[in-house]
Formats: sequence, C-alpha cells, structure tokens
Amino acid sequence: MDDSYDLVVIGAGPAGEVAAELAAVFGRKVLIVERNTPGGVVTTTGGAPTKALREAALYLTGYRQEEVYGVRAAAPLEAVMPTLRARIEHVRDVLQEAVAHRLVVRGIAYLQGTARLDADRTVHITSPDGLAREVTAHAVLIATGSRPMHYPGIPFDDPDVYDSDTIYSLRTVPKHIVIVGGGPIGVEFATVFTALGIPATLISNSDRLLPNIDGELAGLVADEFRRRGVQVVLGAGADTVSRIDGRLTVRLSTGTVLTGDAVLFAAGRAPNTEGLGLEPAGVHLDAHGRIIVDRYYRTTAPGIYAAGDVVKPGLASNAMQQGRAAAAHACGLVFGVEIDQTASSAVYGLPEVAGVGATEEQIQAAGIPYAVGRCDLAVTPRGAIAGHGGLLKLIFRADDRKLLGVHCFGDIASEVVGLGHVVLQLGGRVELFLTLALNTPTYNYAYHDATVDGLTRLTKLMGIADSGGTGDAAQ
Repeated sequence: MDDSYDLVVIGAGPAGEVAAELAAVFGRKVLIVERNTPGGVVTTTGGAPTKALREAALYLTGYRQEEVYGVRAAAPLEAVMPTLRARIEHVRDVLQEAVAHRLVVRGIAYLQGTARLDADRTVHITSPDGLAREVTAHAVLIATGSRPMHYPGIPFDDPDVYDSDTIYSLRTVPKHIVIVGGGPIGVEFATVFTALGIPATLISNSDRLLPNIDGELAGLVADEFRRRGVQVVLGAGADTVSRIDGRLTVRLSTGTVLTGDAVLFAAGRAPNTEGLGLEPAGVHLDAHGRIIVDRYYRTTAPGIYAAGDVVKPGLASNAMQQGRAAAAHACGLVFGVEIDQTASSAVYGLPEVAGVGATEEQIQAAGIPYAVGRCDLAVTPRGAIAGHGGLLKLIFRADDRKLLGVHCFGDIASEVVGLGHVVLQLGGRVELFLTLALNTPTYNYAYHDATVDGLTRLTKLMGIADSGGTGDAAQ
C-alpha cells in the first residue's frame, strides 16, 4: 500500500467500481476503500439478489406456468425456503468475487474499512481490526450509496418488522405480510411472496403504484396484482406498527388498521453520508442529506467528487454513468463521459414493466402533439408460444414522428425496451423499426406491429389518405 494516489474512491458499489476501473485503465493509481464487501447493495441485498429471489421463487413454485398449462408442479414451501436462501447466497458470492477479481486484474488497490475525509484530500482509513492509516489523493470520489429509510414510530427492532436489507433473514414463513411502499422494491417483493403462496397487502402513499412509470402500464401492474389476490391500498401511508395479541397491527394514515405476521418497509432510501467528515472537508449537503454536486459531479470541496445514491437514490445504471463522468473529470482524461438523459428503468414484478424516455403523462403536460402505437404481446408469435401477454407502447411526435418514449409490460420487458432505447438515444423516428428485419418469434418483433398501429392511428388522427404525407402536427 502506498500513501498517495491519483484517485481514492470511498465505496465499492456500481459507481465506485466503474470510476476506479476507468481511472486505472488510463494509468492512474487508484485506491478503493469499502467498509463491507465489494459490489455494494447491487450484490448484497438489492439488485441481483432480489432478482435472483424472484427467479428462484417462480421456478420452484411453477407460479408463472400454472395459468398456461393448468398445472402447478410446485415444491412444498418448507422445501423451497432453504433452496431460495442457498440460491441468493450463491448469486451474492459469484458477483462479489467477480467484482474483487476485476479490481485485482486492473491493479486497483483495495482496503476494507471506514474512511473519513480531512483537509487537502487527506483520507483517514480505519480497518476492521482497528488499524489506522492515512493517505492523500489528487482527487476523492464519494460513492458510499444508501440504505433503507427508517421512519419514527416503526419498531424495526421487532423480529418480524423488516426493511429491504433485512428481509432476507426472514425467520419464519408468514401467513400474511404487509408491504409498505408502492415503488419498485415493494412491487418486486409483493411478486415474490405471492409466488410463494403467501398473501400480501401492498400499501402506497401515492394514488397509484410505481409513480415514475407510464400510467397506463402502472395500471396494468395494479390490475395484475388484484387478479392474483394481492390487496392494493393506495393513497395511504403507515403511521404506526405495534404488536397486539402476538400479531403486528399496522395503522394507516387513513385510519384503516391492517394485521399481519410480518411487515416489510420498502419506502425510500437514505444516503450514507454519516461519519465521512464531510463538513470539515467543505462538502455541503442539501435539505435531504444528499451531497450537492455540479454537472461534473464535483462537490463544493475542491478535488472531491460524489456519485450514485449519495447524490440522489436511483438506478445502478445511472450511478455507473455518474461514476465514470466523475472519474474522467477528476483524472483529467482527454474525453468526457456523456450522461444518458434518457436512461431506462425496470421493475422486476410479474410480469416485468420497463420504460425509457418520456411517459404519456409527461408528454401531455409538455403540450407536445403525439401519437401512440401499441402491440398486445399475447398475439405475437413469441407471446402465443409462451402463453403470456403484455403490452409494448411506443410514443412519438405527431409532426416529425420522432420517438419520445418506449414502455413495455410483459416477459423480459427490461430487455425488450433496449432496442427502443437505442433508437431514442439516436433521435430516430418511429418508422425506423419497420426497416429492421427483426427475428421472429421474438418479443422484439412487437416493435413492428406497434409502429404500424401508431402510424395507422396517426393517419386517422390527421385525416389523411393512405397515399398522402403526414401533414401538420395534431394534438
């Protein structure tokens, strides 16, 4: 270990790892300090483990195929739980080892411990055994991530009250679980418990599930949950949780009282900024406790950068881009890393829902004339073979037919939107999908049918004959 580095990265999650790798590739001397394990939340309690839990639950219970074949060849729940835990642990081990291996291969120094900033980009590091050392850096990147929000009045010390980190240590199989939070995490865990045959109630403070997803698709998610027996409570929060006669009682902001054997809080995340010495170092926070940065992810302290959830909780893909951009600027690389302003998002419920670009609500609010093309995935060859339906929705301008948004509800929706993401990023028009000889049967072929549907609707909207042009924009 040396005492001076070009870049010291605090946190080995997605943002920290990719920033360190980029700097190391260009010959910079890099040190990563991580208090837990390489990979961050993505490899430990969120991201991949959550998705692995979902996939294992669906496979072991036959939940997704029952409606297609009429038979549910499911393993008993008592046999499923140990297998689920083993699968999650295996996925964690594989991904954490992969991150550690990449750091070694790229010559990045690694220290497990806590870090505290001091003046002039001095970093004090304390290892788990109490050993202290001090290093200096030309630049420092803070990428310490976030943790589940804990709210007053909620007894997280109760063994049956969980957050999204501790839910993996579920001690007994509940007869009913109450999930607080209608965002991606809440929806994903509601999917898992429902697949396992555990009744669930899902509570959302918003007037709909998944507020950041296109409203039409969010409605499909809610409909699917209701069809499968998930009780969805909208426009309500959880004020208090208490234990009465051995069961947990959840009192909602509306006055409604729910009971369950377990409660999962999946509502919001708090940035990990405590104990870093930010104030003495001159790093300012906003009213939410997040680190303030500029367009280059520089903080208010010279030479100190921040990226990922400490700036604003979001997707791992966004955090990685921010980390690369910060490293490029911090290390004075000859190129910049452009941040994708149309980043995609996905929720791994049942089925998946994903989107990229603007939602229909956002386009309406902006007053942009637009048209929509839709394809029912159930009538595509791939959908008919799989026995599952869904929706691909393309939104484009009515005047120049430029693609504005792509949204999908269905199997592998997170992958289906990738094709639309590329066209959107390149500023392409919707008819570009008609020029692609896409494989069939694939879900991607739905782009062809959705485009035809959209152009047909636009033609009718404009009142133009088939042989005419597109004419003027229409609302």
